[in-house]
Amino acid sequence: MLLDWIYGNPTWLWGSIVVAMFVGAACAGLFVFDRLVHIEIRRTHNELAGFTIAVISVTYAVLLAFIAIATWESFTNAGLIVDREADYVGSIYRDTQGLPPEMGQAIRADMREYVRTVIDEEWPTQQLGKTPAQAWEPLRKVHTAIVTMQPATRGEAVIQAELLKTLNDLYRARASRLAAVTGHIPSVIWWIILIGGSITTGYTYLFGFHDFRMHLVMTAAVSISLALVIVLIIALDWPFRGAVSISADAFVKTQQSWRDLPF
Repeated sequence: MLLDWIYGNPTWLWGSIVVAMFVGAACAGLFVFDRLVHIEIRRTHNELAGFTIAVISVTYAVLLAFIAIATWESFTNAGLIVDREADYVGSIYRDTQGLPPEMGQAIRADMREYVRTVIDEEWPTQQLGKTPAQAWEPLRKVHTAIVTMQPATRGEAVIQAELLKTLNDLYRARASRLAAVTGHIPSVIWWIILIGGSITTGYTYLFGFHDFRMHLVMTAAVSISLALVIVLIIALDWPFRGAVSISADAFVKTQQSWRDLPF
C-alpha cells in the first residue's frame, strides 16, 4: 500500500521522490506544450498570462497555506492530547498514595499496566494507522476499583471523588487520542490540491521566453515550491505515522516519574 510505503520510509527519501515526480511531470508537460504552441503566439500574450497566473497562484497559495496550517494544528493538538492523557495517568497514580496500602497498590499496579500497554502495544498499532484497543482492559480495572471503593474516612472520600474526576478526564483524553489516530485529510481535499497544483504549474507554460532553459527553470521552481508544501502536508497528515510523528515520550516520562514513589 502506498501509505504504508510512505510512512515506513524516511521523510527525505519519499519527499525527494515526490518532488522529483512533480518536477519531472511539470517539465515534461512544458516540453510537449512548447512543441504544440508556437513561442510567438505565447509571447504576444505574456502580459495577460502574467495577470491571470498572479490571480490563480495567489488563490491556490492561500488555499494550500490554509490546508498546511490546519494540518499542523491537528498534529499539534494530537501531541497536546497525548500529554494530557499521560498527565492524568500520573495524577491518578500519585493520588492513590493517600489510600489504604492494599487498595492503593491495586490501582497503581493497573495504572502501570495501562502505561506499559500504551507504550509497548498501542503505539505500534497507531503507527500502522489503526485504532488500538489493548489498554482498555487495565483501564476498566482501575475504573472498577475506584467506583467500588468504600471510603472509611472523609479524606478517603475526597480522594475517591478526585480520582473519579481525573479518571473521567483520562477517558476523554484517551478517546481524543484514538480519534486522532485515523483523523487525516479527506480524499476530496487531496484532489483539490493536485488539480489546483496542476493548473498553477500549467499556467507557466503560457509564457513565451526567448530562452527555453529559463522557461524550464521557472516551471521547475514553481513545481518544487508546490511539491515541498505538499510533502509537509503528507508528513503531518497522520500524526502517529512516519518519521515525523508523535512519540510515546510523554508516557515514558510518566513512568520515570514513578521511580521515587512507593509501589
